Amino acid sequence: MSSIKIFFIVGKLLFAFSICNALAENPSKIIAAKVNDHIITAQDVLDALNRLPKKIRERALSDIYPNIVNELINQHLITKQAYKDKLDLNTEVAYLLKKNKDQIIAKYWLNNFLTNQIRKETIDKYYNNYVKNFKSSKEFNASHILLKSKKEALEIIKKLKNKSKFSELAREYSIGPSGKNEGKLGWFQSGQMVNAFEKATFALKKGTITDAPVKTKFGYHVIMLNDIRNSKPKELNIVKQQIVDRIRKFSLSNLEKEIRKNQNITIVDFEDVSKKVNN
Repeated sequence: MSSIKIFFIVGKLLFAFSICNALAENPSKIIAAKVNDHIITAQDVLDALNRLPKKIRERALSDIYPNIVNELINQHLITKQAYKDKLDLNTEVAYLLKKNKDQIIAKYWLNNFLTNQIRKETIDKYYNNYVKNFKSSKEFNASHILLKSKKEALEIIKKLKNKSKFSELAREYSIGPSGKNEGKLGWFQSGQMVNAFEKATFALKKGTITDAPVKTKFGYHVIMLNDIRNSKPKELNIVKQQIVDRIRKFSLSNLEKEIRKNQNITIVDFEDVSKKVNN
């Protein structure tokens, strides 16, 4: 979950608790409930909330808050009883506890590792390199009206030649999703549309419309070229997530190579493992 989303949920949680200056307080310091000397914090409630199915999380927090708190109370009391019965000494339980502990430690270490890799200076370095190596190309802005048949498309072209407005015809007749938006497709470059559509669009002059319907696997298109421009590097805020994803992927790939170096690793074939499991 992104930090922005977590902050938003924390904000909702603290607002629901009606605590003054809530945004300045640490949820782990806010008491939501007490069982004898055991304290259940707002952070505990938040963690439990995030573990719930999406459908339940979407409900008003004020509705599910009592259930969450009561579940946490029950969980604490059951855990206390389990320790009293020395269940933590059970071989199977001890194995699961160690396994979960290892997974938690690995998760937090990896999160810290990636946080150190995805720093502002690293993102800026990637972005500056992107701008430096950017190669400009032609971008086209077009609108289209998509019809089921060639006959319908020819009728639309006839209407356009008789001064009907493209935007109005697109809203009324286009069967494509862009019809609701007057047929506007926005900016695109070569390779982003199907070949026949691109070929017809690139042959147009600014402000002109195709003389004949353009057939693709989607139907018959009547295309209008709105504008042409030379592409420019995208702003950092637009490509930042792509840069973060690239750094993350590159860092994880390098990490895997580094931690596996000089390690004696054996992976048994699936079929061999499957045979032993099923025997």
